[in-house]
Amino acid sequence: MAQTKAEVTTNSSFFIKNYLTLIIVLIVLVCISIGIALAFSAQYLDASQKWFLISTLIIFAFFSVSISTWLILRHSRKLIVSEKDDELDWTVSSPELQKRNINNEVKELSRIMEIPSEQMSDLRSAYIVAEDLALRKVQDEAQVPLKRHVNIGNTGFNAIYFKDDLATCVDVTFLVTPEVPQDKINLILRKISSAKATFNRIREGSKMRLLLVLVTQLDQESEAKLRSTIVSKFSSTPVDVDIRLLDFQTLQKVYAEN
Repeated sequence: MAQTKAEVTTNSSFFIKNYLTLIIVLIVLVCISIGIALAFSAQYLDASQKWFLISTLIIFAFFSVSISTWLILRHSRKLIVSEKDDELDWTVSSPELQKRNINNEVKELSRIMEIPSEQMSDLRSAYIVAEDLALRKVQDEAQVPLKRHVNIGNTGFNAIYFKDDLATCVDVTFLVTPEVPQDKINLILRKISSAKATFNRIREGSKMRLLLVLVTQLDQESEAKLRSTIVSKFSSTPVDVDIRLLDFQTLQKVYAEN
């Protein structure tokens, strides 16, 4: 059964309180250990040895407690940030919006490829398959569920997924030439800036990145040209950008063919 937001909050608070209590108990045990060690060894040690033992135990205790505290607080921050996932201003893209986005992409591809109108249906089907297979590949690698076709505020993405305090927005583009049109790049930059503003407002303390997936049907020379130019197009983004090139035929062999 899925946990409600209140249950998640209660569990996170319980986690933090328990581990803070564990830190206090650890400090007390260290202090007791130091006292016992000195009590049993004092008669056999001279002054310099006593001070060396005390110093060693104190330094060890300090670093142990410091590292434990840092790890616990780091993990608890991730839990607190992830509690805000349900507060994100997101909605599932409507079928009409999804259809419009696909048609726009297909029309642009048909113009570039000079495909006649009677073959538009086949191209549309290929585009839908390419997007689906690319998202399957992303999910396999991330090993977490993807939320597909969501809007964050007024910004739509093909998918989004979370790992601890990192949110990854996935944008899939199908390419038949070794370049991404500048208007497409500008659109992606606007989208990620808008989504980042939403995250800063609602999911404070979280990290965000863009995973740009480019599904291609290019030869090696064209793909090398694309790789050499695409990174510089996203050098001034407000978030980290991970650019992945996936070959359409390879995706079909892995996920669709017998």
